[in-house]
Amino acid sequence: MDQNSNPELQWDGEVYAKLCGPTADQAWSLLKEFCALQKWVSSIDTCFKLEGTEGEPGCVRYCAGSVNRSDPAQPLGWSKERLVAFDPAGRSYTYEIVESNKGFGRYTATIRVVPDPEGVAEGCCIEWRFAAEPVRGWTHEGFVAFLAKLAQGVGARVEEEITRRRE
Repeated sequence: MDQNSNPELQWDGEVYAKLCGPTADQAWSLLKEFCALQKWVSSIDTCFKLEGTEGEPGCVRYCAGSVNRSDPAQPLGWSKERLVAFDPAGRSYTYEIVESNKGFGRYTATIRVVPDPEGVAEGCCIEWRFAAEPVRGWTHEGFVAFLAKLAQGVGARVEEEITRRRE
């Protein structure tokens, strides 16, 4: 039986990106803007607010880009995502996909920026935790690997931007 055909299955996972140099506060200052995902995720070409207020639960963003593994005939993948919780003191936000052409059913994720758990004097870690129904066109392992690569790319872009601002 294909694991994507059983709606009772749930995928849970967590990926990380360690950043050397930027503090958690510096990284959060860039990542906290919910409707600016295109700045940090290379596969997102556009991201903008559809409704609500930036940084407040209920805000809905539209994201589109070149990744759509659920339907290769449609090269543009898009989603509408609602901000569920925003915690600036905890440097985190939680969002859910409310509509998509990328094979998603229920999907919720939390992005959090924390000081480096290994205690490096300068550095931080971006955590990306998710819970979802199996995503059409993906295996669980493939999906986690994809998110891990995305997280690493986000981390690299954030490091580059903070370094650029220091110069």
